[in-house]
Amino acid sequence: MTKLTVLTPPAEEPVTLAAAKDYLRLGHEGEDELVAQLIQSARARIEQEFAFALVEQILLVSWTNWPASLAGRGVLLPRRPATMLSSVQEIGAEGGVTDHTDRFRLECGRLCLRPWSLQPDIETDGWIEVVYQAGFGAADDVPDDLTEAVLRLVSASYRARGETTFSTVAETALPVEVRAILDARREVRL
Repeated sequence: MTKLTVLTPPAEEPVTLAAAKDYLRLGHEGEDELVAQLIQSARARIEQEFAFALVEQILLVSWTNWPASLAGRGVLLPRRPATMLSSVQEIGAEGGVTDHTDRFRLECGRLCLRPWSLQPDIETDGWIEVVYQAGFGAADDVPDDLTEAVLRLVSASYRARGETTFSTVAETALPVEVRAILDARREVRL
């Protein structure tokens, strides 16, 4: 079982409030709070559905068993781009912690065993916790196409606000143009 936890959320959103208001052609401050919420919601939805971390954040992934791909090309971490490996620790059934960070490295966003390192065993009822940094960096470092996807999703949510409740907007399909932008970045496995 894989469990993902955000330890340190993004310090900023990938799109500024001013940029979103310009995109929406809003010239007043009456809906600033709504637009800020839509930006945060759009970022979170894109990150969740497409396994991105747009702005730098620290994540923890937990496994009760090692993924089978670790022995091969390595494990693709749940959010990309993965930029720095902080720790790999085994948590024992009674709470004991064993650090295995020196056996691992990040390679192309994958957690890989270092050459000549053996995969550590996980004791019964224990688990592995991997802490890593993911994201393109600061908001200014987010690629333009992903910024455009956030803006288009904010716009679609803003336009739909009178037609439905906010919770059902989050459950609807992504707009076609947003999905097209994001599909171009989807990793294709051959």
